[in-house]
Amino acid sequence: MAAVCRQDTIVNAFQQGGVLAAIVPTIVSAVREAVVASIQAELAKYHEELHQQREEFKDLTTQYNNLKDEHNTLQAKVNNLEQYSRRNCVIISGIPESPGERSTDNSVLSVANDKLKCDPQLTINDIDRSHRLGKPRGDGKPRPIIAKFCSYRSKATIMRAKATTSGRAVLRESGIFVNDNLTKANMSLLKDARSLVKLNLLNQAWSYDGKIFIKTLKDERRLLFASVDLDIYRVSK
Repeated sequence: MAAVCRQDTIVNAFQQGGVLAAIVPTIVSAVREAVVASIQAELAKYHEELHQQREEFKDLTTQYNNLKDEHNTLQAKVNNLEQYSRRNCVIISGIPESPGERSTDNSVLSVANDKLKCDPQLTINDIDRSHRLGKPRGDGKPRPIIAKFCSYRSKATIMRAKATTSGRAVLRESGIFVNDNLTKANMSLLKDARSLVKLNLLNQAWSYDGKIFIKTLKDERRLLFASVDLDIYRVSK
């Protein structure tokens, strides 16, 4: 009881003397400054950590982009090497397949000499090997034939013959197709280009010597390297 009285006496003294009114604003200001300083310190720490994280993210992004570029470059080199290894090969589709067929060399020579009139004519000595691709089909459609020639010169002979006006006409009439043996990547690129031809966004798309070419609506010839090269044509006319 005595302690409570003493406490009340002290409070009354502070209030009557104006002491409490004088020190409260100072205390409030000091507390406010301490709180603000603490918050500012935490914010500064947060901003510093955020800045470091952003810099780390930039570094990681740069590393990722560099690795992506290296990967794309390596992929392109591998694709070019694979395509080069196929430079003496052609794929011939549409040649009727007979039961028990053991050799396709004569079928290849028939297309080259009888239909395309190759000059000079190709002989069995020009063919390294040839065979049907894949397992026999159940729908009766003939499997394509892959033919590897002994030299690029022999392969170029049949490709030149099929590119002539008469060559294109006879192949169209017979339902036979003679094409480069493209890698998976180049075949996909050619299909992408031909899809734009169907949409009338390009005039032509074709392969020559394992490379993919297009002719724009302005009749400009372009060599394609990747699907991204077609992006500028993927717009409506």
